[in-house]
Amino acid sequence: MAFKVSNESKVGALAAIAITFLVLGYNYLAGQGSFFSKKYMLSVELDEVSKISTSTPVHLNGYKVGNVSDVELVDPKGKFRVYFVINENIFIPEGSSVKVTQEIMGGKILNLIMNKNQPKKAINGENLKHIQDTTIIESLSNVLKPLNAKINSIVSSLDSLLSQGELNQSLVNLNKSLKSFTKTSDNAALLIEQNMPKITSLISNAESITNNLKNNNEKINLIISNVKEGTDQLAALELKKTVDKANQTLSDLSLIMDKINTGQGTLGMLVNDKALYDSLNQTSADLDRLIKDIRKNPAKYFPIPGTKKQRKNAMKGADND
Repeated sequence: MAFKVSNESKVGALAAIAITFLVLGYNYLAGQGSFFSKKYMLSVELDEVSKISTSTPVHLNGYKVGNVSDVELVDPKGKFRVYFVINENIFIPEGSSVKVTQEIMGGKILNLIMNKNQPKKAINGENLKHIQDTTIIESLSNVLKPLNAKINSIVSSLDSLLSQGELNQSLVNLNKSLKSFTKTSDNAALLIEQNMPKITSLISNAESITNNLKNNNEKINLIISNVKEGTDQLAALELKKTVDKANQTLSDLSLIMDKINTGQGTLGMLVNDKALYDSLNQTSADLDRLIKDIRKNPAKYFPIPGTKKQRKNAMKGADND
């Protein structure tokens, strides 16, 4: 005898399957995620939870990684804790934080801010730090404040111009400038009209020159290439000559320094002979004293007629010194 399933049993089974899928779908939309996916829960404490509810999205760098699962009051003075569930395969480091962002359409998003300096993963149930976000009104206020100051400055300047009559004078001057510009434009148009044949001829000549250049482009490129090659060769040749001269100069200088260090030549003897050096110093000192004595007692060295007695006195004075 074949086993028969009644229609009531079939309807009951379909209803049970539908209810199961309904519960799973509700849990997914409410932030609980799929029944089969691995999840773990984190939380953040907020002072204000308006427009935050279950299914509020949690984003990481603009990508949705979870949903808010529950909101509860943890302090009678108005401290709330928001729980959210994210995929277990998303690595959230310890010490990460949450920033609540206002959406343009009015909702809110929990944005995860990673702590990149912490290699350890946040444990299940960890409470993350909250970073205060700037509201849309505050952002607009920050933008409009400097704009408002500029507008006030412009209005004040206009008011000053109107009160002093400078604006009317500026308008008169502007009118004169426009008339002058119009007159200049008319003169320029007349000049162009009178010289149109010459301008046409000039344009024709320029077009002819351009066509010639275009037709002889390969020859011009070849000439430029040859000139560049010759210039490069000349530059290389001059550079080689310069380097060779520099090397020869350094070699000669090195040879001179070797001779000086070994005491060869006058300069080498002067540098290496201390007695000669001391003798030159003594000669220089004696010469310096002689020059000073000549300046002090010129009559002693240069006989002047009628000053014989003065010369003797000078010599005696010098001897006494």
